[in-house]
Amino acid sequence: MRPVLFEIGGFAIYSYGAMLFLAFSAAIIWSLKEAEAEGIDQEHLFEIFIMSIILSLLGSRFAYVFLNRELFTGEPWWKIFAFREGGLTFHGGLILALLGGITYCYYRRVSFLKYVDFLSPFIALGYAITRIGCFLNGCCYGHITDLPWGVVYPVIDSYPRHPTQIYASISALIIFIALRYLKKNKYYQGFIFLYFLVLYGFYRFFVEFFRVSPAVLWGLSQAQIASLIFIAFGALLLLYQKHRHKADI
Repeated sequence: MRPVLFEIGGFAIYSYGAMLFLAFSAAIIWSLKEAEAEGIDQEHLFEIFIMSIILSLLGSRFAYVFLNRELFTGEPWWKIFAFREGGLTFHGGLILALLGGITYCYYRRVSFLKYVDFLSPFIALGYAITRIGCFLNGCCYGHITDLPWGVVYPVIDSYPRHPTQIYASISALIIFIALRYLKKNKYYQGFIFLYFLVLYGFYRFFVEFFRVSPAVLWGLSQAQIASLIFIAFGALLLLYQKHRHKADI
């Protein structure tokens, strides 16, 4: 593990933060290059990115604090904003960024579904890069395993464990490739985003079985419950739109 990549003048550059920066940078640069061909306004896209970076960080941090309230009992209020100490939840960041995107697109009078379809593959790409940061940081690790690719996390114990961060990164890359392929067969606005919700939900639900996460309901973790909601929401809308599309034909 390498939580700190290097130091500059006594200031530590953390691996998770570096990968998060790389994730946003890759998504921004790649999407801006393809925006014009997709009929996406680059100025609007850049504004969405600025807003999404802020809201996703706040949403992921606030969700983590809410779901782990006991860790902050008796702590100074400013600990809520101590991003450098770690503690982010993807679901919270995604939901708040989407709400911000809906508000922005309504204000600009542009199609939210058009923009979220365009950005969904890049969300998956950024997620894949960020999970490498989790691996280097030594967080989000899995259960003990005897599989040959088990990884020892010295800050936890001396037993090999499932590298669930790597599972997550590989899964997100597959989702990225799948969404890029589906763009060629897009039927309606929102199609790509709904597939992103379903594919992400399936990946996260199953990987959670290998990850050290406390069960909160029916033996499932918080992330698994959220994933089931994502799957149900995305799948139901996909079936509805498929039925509607056939009816139109």
